[in-house]
Amino acid sequence: MVLIIIGKRFRQECIVYLQMMSGAKVAVLASGEGTTTEALIRAGVKEPSLPQVGLVICNNKDAGIFRRIANLNSEYGLSIKTALINSKTHPDTNSSQPGLQTAQEEKAIVDLIKDGGFELVLLMGYMKMIGQRLVYKFGWRSEYKSPYQAMMLNTHPGLLPATKGLIGIHVQEFVLAHPAQKAGHTLHAVSKNYDEGPTIAEHKVPVGPADTAEILFERVKQSQKKHLPKDLSDFIEKRRHFYKVKNEQHAKCKK
Repeated sequence: MVLIIIGKRFRQECIVYLQMMSGAKVAVLASGEGTTTEALIRAGVKEPSLPQVGLVICNNKDAGIFRRIANLNSEYGLSIKTALINSKTHPDTNSSQPGLQTAQEEKAIVDLIKDGGFELVLLMGYMKMIGQRLVYKFGWRSEYKSPYQAMMLNTHPGLLPATKGLIGIHVQEFVLAHPAQKAGHTLHAVSKNYDEGPTIAEHKVPVGPADTAEILFERVKQSQKKHLPKDLSDFIEKRRHFYKVKNEQHAKCKK
């Protein structure tokens, strides 16, 4: 009997150890070219303990990210899956507003993420507003006490809350038009309202006297590519610890 208990405990410890040594599975939602996603994947190939992208969901059939993932799969022998999900592939009987997900889109995305056993959902230039079902399932809820209860994060090319609601190069145009405003980028939990979830990490980026919005945006994107793998890894590690402590406390209360 003791040997059986020890054997079970040993197996559990081995599973935990292997999970810690291997990078967490990440699902990405994107709409565009996917250069930052590519940088994240290459970082994961170089260091397997970093987060590993296993699925890319895109709403734009012509997005360059599909080609990038195919090339990366071929180059490294990876098996990253891609899925095209939008209002045309998953329409509703009632027409939805442009820029909003249909109920069928939400369901398809939820099902793919649940079936894949992903630890993190990452928005990388996803140009649709996330539906309430997805936010409730994976994002930040007002009743949460810790940001580590969420598992859906967004990359934003500016510092919050100053650049809340702005996207892409418009963030950098705002920064250059307001000299007191600093440039940078933020990783935050996805909430029901744009850019209002808790900040997970932020990094400031220098602004040069001759910068145009395009030059500054490129500098911000390079900084994102540099910092994102570790920011995600740190978040996942803290999230795992949060739930480990929570489960231990729950087990003590049941005794």
